[in-house]
Amino acid sequence: MLEHALVGRPYPGQHVSGDTAVVRPLENGLFVAIVDVLWHCPEAHELAVQIHDYLSQHASADVTGLMTRLHKRLRGTRGAAVGLCAIDATRRRVEYTGVGNTVIRRFGSTDTRVPSQPGVLGQNMHTPRMQALSLDADDVLVLYTDGVMDRFSAKDCVSMLQQPPTQLVQSLLRRFGKDYDDATCIAVRYAP
Repeated sequence: MLEHALVGRPYPGQHVSGDTAVVRPLENGLFVAIVDVLWHCPEAHELAVQIHDYLSQHASADVTGLMTRLHKRLRGTRGAAVGLCAIDATRRRVEYTGVGNTVIRRFGSTDTRVPSQPGVLGQNMHTPRMQALSLDADDVLVLYTDGVMDRFSAKDCVSMLQQPPTQLVQSLLRRFGKDYDDATCIAVRYAP
């Protein structure tokens, strides 16, 4: 079973965000995407909405192929940092590809941080590289944009990691969200 939640907030003082997130069911799990469009302004929000709609309609376990197609679609735009993840609960496997400053982390049996490749989707991107993680019971996956401080460890949030995903994302954003950026966070707990 995969239990998930997501939360996002705009740059303080603004009403819309250039961040977005998508969670969609796949045959044996979930497709999860985290997006941070460059800058925080109404135009960034408009592009984030377009990316959200595209990823919602084209969610796929083929994360590298989808990243390539999205890159082509975003050519000529301000660009974005994007992380795409396919979670297969049956195979207990996570496949991730990312470009820019998005991150996926696994907390639980092993604490792992998987950074994205350098680049900006729609502008400059190397061939997407898929990175795989295995899942153990009660592992928690956390994906976030650069509006969340990246310098925290499992020790910094032991009690938070025990919370249901809905509370966990709220707690992470409250404690580690930056006061000078849009911020979005997704949490997925694996319980076989």
